[in-house]
Amino acid sequence: MKRGCLFITCLTLACGPSPAMAAGRPKDGRYSGEIGPGYPMNFRVSANGTLITGLVLGYEATCQPGAGSVAPLFHFATLRIKGGKFSGASTDHFGKGDMDALKISGTFNGHKVAGRVSSAASIRSLGTCRESEPFTAGPK
Repeated sequence: MKRGCLFITCLTLACGPSPAMAAGRPKDGRYSGEIGPGYPMNFRVSANGTLITGLVLGYEATCQPGAGSVAPLFHFATLRIKGGKFSGASTDHFGKGDMDALKISGTFNGHKVAGRVSSAASIRSLGTCRESEPFTAGPK
């Protein structure tokens, strides 16, 4: 039995940590990052590494005409981190029947996080457009 334990230890050291070990518990504290072409994002990971609070990100749907020069900010409710992963949604209504619905999903890998932000922008006179951008973030 002792020999088997040594063999497993040698394999773990030779091959590096498994993906589950690499993800681990996210580091608590403030994070910041960028989405796609440079839209900002900021959030906080709770002390126990299970919640994301204060997630605010800038995002401008560019698949419809008339995109502004400053990306509007989207505020997300508290998101749960489970197995190093999280997801959530936020919607901004900016007129009768006009809205932009965002979804975010991400995965922590050590102290870094990466994922995607997807947008479904709907303007009654223009219809709906969908687009998606990658993001990366890390501790401040």
